[in-house]
Amino acid sequence: MDMLIDTSDLPFGRDLDYESADEVEQLDALAAEAKAFVQNDSFARISKLTLAFGVVPILGLFLVRFENPRKPEDTERWAVVGDLPSMHFETDDTPTPALALRLYCAIAQDWADNVIAGRDLSDSYPIEVAPTPEHAEMLLGRIAFIRQEVIPLAEPRTGP
Repeated sequence: MDMLIDTSDLPFGRDLDYESADEVEQLDALAAEAKAFVQNDSFARISKLTLAFGVVPILGLFLVRFENPRKPEDTERWAVVGDLPSMHFETDDTPTPALALRLYCAIAQDWADNVIAGRDLSDSYPIEVAPTPEHAEMLLGRIAFIRQEVIPLAEPRTGP
């Protein structure tokens, strides 16, 4: 990894209210969930957890930075938590919240498509639910919602 993600514009989102007490409380809960999820699955200690984008209670996207990672490319990761399967992944090809959410959807869709087709899941991200067609269909519904309703909120503004 050559450069770290610029956090100066985070959290990012169009017309999202991150100031209401209820929303801040829910975002704090998502942050605690993200921290616990990543710490449970990582050997490096978290140095900073930054909200990148959130729509509570549906999802929180966090940029996680680590102290003394094993490899330079492990310095930071995206973490997605909320009312969907939690996941964390590299930031290399996803420097913005919108791209990170697109990658989340692609990874989750790979798992769901493989479950529905009855294919081997050894090369899919390990989603922590039983690999049933019902779970796969539920996940595909959430992915469709994220793609249609949430990702547009995370896109950079174009024009005035």
